[in-house]
Amino acid sequence: MVKVITLISALSALTLFGCSQQEVHTSKSALALSHSDTIIKASALSKDGQLNLVADGKTVCLWKNSQEESPLHCLTGNDAQFIELLDISENNQFYLVSNQVTVRLYSVQGHKPLGEWTVAGNIINDMDISADGSKILLGFRSGKASIIDVKSNKVSTFDKHRLNINSVSLSDDGEVAFTGSSDKKARLWQTNSGENIHEFSHGSRVNHVSISSDGKVGFTLDAIKDRTFWDLSTGKVLAELDTNLRFFEFNDSIFSADNSLLLTGSPKQVIKLWRVADGVLIAEWQSTMTRGRSSVLSVAYSGQDKAVTTNSDGLFEHWQLPTVNNKK
Repeated sequence: MVKVITLISALSALTLFGCSQQEVHTSKSALALSHSDTIIKASALSKDGQLNLVADGKTVCLWKNSQEESPLHCLTGNDAQFIELLDISENNQFYLVSNQVTVRLYSVQGHKPLGEWTVAGNIINDMDISADGSKILLGFRSGKASIIDVKSNKVSTFDKHRLNINSVSLSDDGEVAFTGSSDKKARLWQTNSGENIHEFSHGSRVNHVSISSDGKVGFTLDAIKDRTFWDLSTGKVLAELDTNLRFFEFNDSIFSADNSLLLTGSPKQVIKLWRVADGVLIAEWQSTMTRGRSSVLSVAYSGQDKAVTTNSDGLFEHWQLPTVNNKK
C-alpha cells in the first residue's frame, strides 16, 4: 500500500533570499511515502515524527513512518466516519480522534478505546493532548474550552472567549493552555482553574496558536498581519515573523526542542522554518502535489536534522534541515 514517490539527495539544495537578505535554505524532499490512496481530511504526526495518523473519511489509519507496506492499525465503519480532528500524545502511547462532536481516546499499543467524551451543545474546532495523555484540551465554536482529566474522567468547561475558539495548544505537562479566538484575543490560562495568565490582543481574528513543550514560548497568527512570538513568562513580545506577506495561514506548527525554531505547514503546499529570536525565515520547502492543490496538514521534527510533514494528498515527506545559527 505504501508507495515510494521520490528520493532525492538533499545536497541539491538551492538558496533563496528573503526580505531580510537571510539565505533561505530549500531542497526537494529526501523521502516521500504515500499513506493514503485518496485525499485525506485530517492528519497528525507524533512529535518525534515516528507515527502518522491519517483520516480519509472512510478509515483512520495509524502508520509507522518508515517504508512499511501497511498501516499498524485502522479504524473503520462508524468509528472512522466524519473524523475531522486527530492528535497523538508525545509519549506515542495514545491517540485522539474527533468528529467535532465527540472525542475518543485510543491506545497505540493494541489500539483499544480508552474513553469517549461529548460536551453537550458544543462543536469542537480544535484539540490537543498532553505529553503523557492524561489531559485533553478542547476548543469550541461557542468560545468555551474544556479540560478532560482522563484518569478521573472529569470534564471542566470554562468560558474563555466571546466568539469561536479557532486554535488550541497545550503545554506538555498539561498545566497551561493557549487558545486563539475570533474575538481577536489569544489567552494563556491555567488548566486546573481556568484562570488567565496572559491575554494577547490582535488586529483581527486569531486563527492559530502554538505553545512550546515547556510552556515558555508561544506563537500567535491572526487573519491579516499579526504573527508574533511571545515570552509566556512575562507576556512580552519576542519577535514578529520577518515577512511583508499578509493573509497567510498555518495548519500546524511546532517549536524545536530548544525553542529556537518554529516549523510551520500551510494550505498552499508550503513548509517553512522560522527563527524565534528575530522571526527570520531560515528554510522553505514545497510539498509534492499528487492529486491536485494540496495542504500541509501536519509537521514535526525527526531527530536533529530532519523535518517531516503530511499533506492532504496523503503524502508523508522527509526534509533535510539546514545548519542554523539561532542567534540574530
